[in-house]
Amino acid sequence: MSLYAFELGRKKDLCCAELVAILGKDKLVERNLDTAIFDLKIPNYQGLQDKLGGTVKIVKIWEDFPFADCRSDKLEERIRPHLEKIFTDHKGKINFAVSTLSFNNPKEINIKQILNFSKLILKSLGLNSRFVNKNFENTKPSTIYKARVLEKGIDINIIKGKEKIFLGESVSIQNIDNYGKRDYDKPWRDARVGMLPPKVAQIMVNLAGPTTKSIYDPFCGTGTTLMEGLLMGKDVVGSDIDQRMIDYSEGNMKWTEQAFQTKNTSRVFTKDARFLTKEDLPERVDAIVTEGYLGEPVSRLPAPEIRQKVFRELANLHLNWLTAVHRITPKNCKVVMCVAAFRKNNDTYRPEYEFLPRFNELVEETGYRVVASYIYDRPDQIVVREIKVLEKLN
Repeated sequence: MSLYAFELGRKKDLCCAELVAILGKDKLVERNLDTAIFDLKIPNYQGLQDKLGGTVKIVKIWEDFPFADCRSDKLEERIRPHLEKIFTDHKGKINFAVSTLSFNNPKEINIKQILNFSKLILKSLGLNSRFVNKNFENTKPSTIYKARVLEKGIDINIIKGKEKIFLGESVSIQNIDNYGKRDYDKPWRDARVGMLPPKVAQIMVNLAGPTTKSIYDPFCGTGTTLMEGLLMGKDVVGSDIDQRMIDYSEGNMKWTEQAFQTKNTSRVFTKDARFLTKEDLPERVDAIVTEGYLGEPVSRLPAPEIRQKVFRELANLHLNWLTAVHRITPKNCKVVMCVAAFRKNNDTYRPEYEFLPRFNELVEETGYRVVASYIYDRPDQIVVREIKVLEKLN
């Protein structure tokens, strides 16, 4: 087993929850500001990376040491032998980066000195190199990806843990081109019915657990969740009240199968989710994963009476469709769903929300209980997603 640090995406709690769901809580060593560190054996770095919507990159840790040794000269003593080990007898130009993670104050590490030192070490090995850090500052993962640092060199990571410093090198990074292709190149899109990002759909599928082999989306829209399910090796079934959405989903899944050579089964049908019967869903499904209806799009915060009206409509919808699926799904079938909430301010650090009232009570009335809840939003959004994980009570 080895220690690996997973750099978390923008919504840290949600991204860490995905990792715990897939890798296991017992493997988690510690969670800090930017990363979650696990003790694992990973046979295929990029294969795991591609299954994780909330992980920016995976770092294999080669050493850890006390905070007191986190000085530039001490760091250099530890970086030198690692570079010499990797790049002795190497040929060709090297692109490299230095990344610092989980430091409240980025200036705690003299990145400029570490970059220049690393360049000198590589030069002493007879190698030409360039670092991709702009202005001697911490570099973005997208820059590392575009410069092909992992293929052409090394991304050195200095991570501040709870009680020690971890040194490691990135072994995989999020394929932003692949996500862009899935999001923007698919043939059918409709902004009016919501635009669930592929990464978020992937996280939601993972929150259902690692043993999930089949998923059902009763509000499939243009099929984002179904597409991600196929890409993750799941059999997928979807339905929607709108025949146009079914046509879009069908077209997008066919495109996914052709573009990415997926092998699993897929099926869609037209149905109001409030009136589902076993005849509609004869297949066994391990989890229901859905964004659902979030209400009409808005450009500014509606008046309180309008918000309450929206919540009443959504509560009635959730009560009915959850009751329906409870009757026709197996005992251990989880539900991972988005519930609409309103963001009441633009404060990045202290956001205020208005949530659907008494949702937990509503869920219990349908035979479920809420076991986890996470917010996914951006500061400019009015209607935000509250991602809920439900388990059956009986």
